Amino acid sequence: MKFRETVNSGKFVITVEVAPPRGTDYREVISALEPLKGKVDAFNVTDCQRSMVRMSALSMAKLLLDSGYEPVLQMTCRDRNRIALQSELLGAWALGVENLCLMTGDFTTLGDQPDSKPVFDLDSVQLIELARTLNSGKLLNGKELNGKPSFFIGAVHNPFAGPELLQTLKLKKKIEAGARFIQTQPVYELQVAREVHELISSLGAVPLIGLLPIKSLKMANFMKKLNPTSVPSSLVEGLEKASNPALYGWEYTLDLARGVSEFGSGVHFMLVGRVKELADFIDELRNNKGEGN
Repeated sequence: MKFRETVNSGKFVITVEVAPPRGTDYREVISALEPLKGKVDAFNVTDCQRSMVRMSALSMAKLLLDSGYEPVLQMTCRDRNRIALQSELLGAWALGVENLCLMTGDFTTLGDQPDSKPVFDLDSVQLIELARTLNSGKLLNGKELNGKPSFFIGAVHNPFAGPELLQTLKLKKKIEAGARFIQTQPVYELQVAREVHELISSLGAVPLIGLLPIKSLKMANFMKKLNPTSVPSSLVEGLEKASNPALYGWEYTLDLARGVSEFGSGVHFMLVGRVKELADFIDELRNNKGEGN
């Protein structure tokens, strides 16, 4: 079943983040995913996350596709103007990449080449509208396409980024622009996950709750620096007391995923690392929901 069919079917959706390599050797990245083959619904290929140079997301998405994994292509507005964005999206469809997760992107000063010039010709809402326009058979300037795509469009939502009303308005605009699924930034409390799930669902999209295992107290403090209200004090205290903080953070994340599976539409695992353990957990989760693999 294709990713869009799975999302639209009401089945519990599981996606996993994949970071392209910092170089040309992609084989290790793909081979590491082998335990997840047939268990994960799609693999979200990041686009130079945190503004750090990596192999292009489109190239990595094609390599995944050729290896039997269904990719979700991330695309940001940071590095391309509307000409390049339209060109790359048309190329993606021609290569067989059907799923998109569209976002504005991190600012260049956050990355490993802070002197690079940011583009941001469009923002995330406009990029979603661009993809929807291509789906209709036209460029942004109204010119007809010779062959049109049919992208399955998604977007992201950060429940912790500033005033709640403003973030909800932005989320609503993304969904109205054409986003059919929403992957959230990392959530660390079940009640927050439930509230975000209900909000996204009420606006007409399928929510995939973001889960990022916290491996250390240092990482928890970094996450709190990015989003001060995202990491609860109970998690920080648990990490402080744990003899193995990485294991504690991993099990905390799995418990959250179990909780979300009781009411949610799906989860999105980020920067996992423990691929075999995740594969075993997915089997457990699917079996508990009566879905099998």
